[in-house]
Amino acid sequence: MTFLKQKNIPIIAGVALLTVTLVFGGTVFASHSFETGVSAGALPDNTHIRLDGMTLQPGTTFPLYDASPNYVAGHFLLKAPCAPVSDGDDTMRPTVTVVAGHVDEHNAATHMEKIPLFYIAAVSDAPNSCIWHSHIPDPLNGGAPRVTDIDLINLSGEPITFSPGDVVDVNIQQVLGSIASDKYTGGPTVKLEDENGSYNPIYDLNDSDTTNDGLGHSSQTGGS
Repeated sequence: MTFLKQKNIPIIAGVALLTVTLVFGGTVFASHSFETGVSAGALPDNTHIRLDGMTLQPGTTFPLYDASPNYVAGHFLLKAPCAPVSDGDDTMRPTVTVVAGHVDEHNAATHMEKIPLFYIAAVSDAPNSCIWHSHIPDPLNGGAPRVTDIDLINLSGEPITFSPGDVVDVNIQQVLGSIASDKYTGGPTVKLEDENGSYNPIYDLNDSDTTNDGLGHSSQTGGS
């Protein structure tokens, strides 16, 4: 796995990022434009992946889900090793990083971002293994707007070993469109560094800090 820089944006490249190959400066032989997919509507699909016993080495990527050429909407759950967002914080972040978006055989159409995660303290075993939920996509809190692919990446600098019970669950409910006709452009873009460092942005609706609630919830709208 090789770390590259393009226009000051960190890029991860390798021979097996997701289910396709990212070739920087090489020749590509196909794109998702030839795939039909589902134009729109329901696509009920649940993918449950056990992580227990797996060790993810620093800098490596573990592909979780690929709906290409469909970009989809649904729900994401992660149970994984955790650590405080900051020293002394009771809100936890995963030690692994979750990214979503689209990886294409054409570099220019590749766009991946970290997804926002909501910490679920009530069913977590902090600081050992914690649970987070996410909406796919989450237009109010950020992340890639068109999601075909979801990955785990170890950016911690240390091996991450998952414990018994650690899982990923991807529940897809709807197809929003086809990436073949609604492509990303200007890539490859893989956004891994921001104000949260290399980790996912974390929101917590149940602590005393209302600044980390995220948008679109009762704390902002006054609804239930």
